[in-house]
Amino acid sequence: MTEDGTNEAEGISAIEVDDEDEDADNQSEISRVSSASSRHSTSERSQDSTKSLTESILIQSCENGRRYCNETYFMPNDDTEQTRLSILHQVYLMLLGGELTTVPSPRRIQRVLDVGTGPGDWAIAMGEKYTSAEVTATDISVFQPTDVPLNVLFQVDDVTEEWTFTEAFDFIHIRNLSGAFSDWTSIYREAFKHLKPGGYIEVIDFESIQMPKSSSNSYVSIFAGAVQAAADKAGTPLGVGHLKRSLLEEVGFKSVRTTVLDAPIGTWSKDPKKQSTGKMWLISVLEGLESMSLRLLTRQMNWKVEEVRGLCEKVKAELVGGQTGAKTPFHFVVARKPMNAV
Repeated sequence: MTEDGTNEAEGISAIEVDDEDEDADNQSEISRVSSASSRHSTSERSQDSTKSLTESILIQSCENGRRYCNETYFMPNDDTEQTRLSILHQVYLMLLGGELTTVPSPRRIQRVLDVGTGPGDWAIAMGEKYTSAEVTATDISVFQPTDVPLNVLFQVDDVTEEWTFTEAFDFIHIRNLSGAFSDWTSIYREAFKHLKPGGYIEVIDFESIQMPKSSSNSYVSIFAGAVQAAADKAGTPLGVGHLKRSLLEEVGFKSVRTTVLDAPIGTWSKDPKKQSTGKMWLISVLEGLESMSLRLLTRQMNWKVEEVRGLCEKVKAELVGGQTGAKTPFHFVVARKPMNAV
């Protein structure tokens, strides 16, 4: 933190702001995760939540050539999406100069919850870096990474329901879940309840692409407007509205701090580190266009599949063409449960 309240991470500028065959595939997945769950239950750590692993939560849905975790969530969970999320994890590492979190003194944290872990890159990295910490990684989707540290536990869980963890956490991490929930206040309330006094929550998401010379009729603008309208219609808005200070303070959190880091899109920057970040972020964006739009636009706006994919290709062409100053602001919000809270 600099004297003027600006954070610096690996040369990326930051600012402090106040706020504002399907059945067979499914059965295979169920058998694989059930087997993985059994392996965990016989290890030193048992399942952290009291919820049981039911077959219904493991049923996958295939639609328009993509695999989804259920019939409602708009993002796919297939191999293509898992690869994109792993690339995005590298972007976060670049933005934070190799760090995994902006939470103060993470080495003192003993129990960690990663909500919406996806393929689990962050949870695994936390377990490897902080070997004395116990990391619980949850998702509504079916993931079972290999080479998982003994202090990391993966479990299937739906956090829109009442949380049933049997022991409180020091740190709850929520990343890339914009558009996942209709009621973020409920999520924050459960997180507050399941944190120890003095514990931290970190919530991370990013804004829409910012193109300095983009017009309202550019394909990037058309894409952003269409996807936002579809998410609004679905009742699960995209963006960073859920990161408002007031939402966290409403349920009892204090010391809310927001750090914004800009990720360039592409290699236009003269800074070598920013060039590397921009290249990785551009790859993630290009791979994510269909992921975030296909189900939303076909279901909510009645677009045809070929119309969605056609727009995605036009957006890709605009982005690959490059534009100096194109960027995406990433928001890292940290809040703390007061020491005197129960």
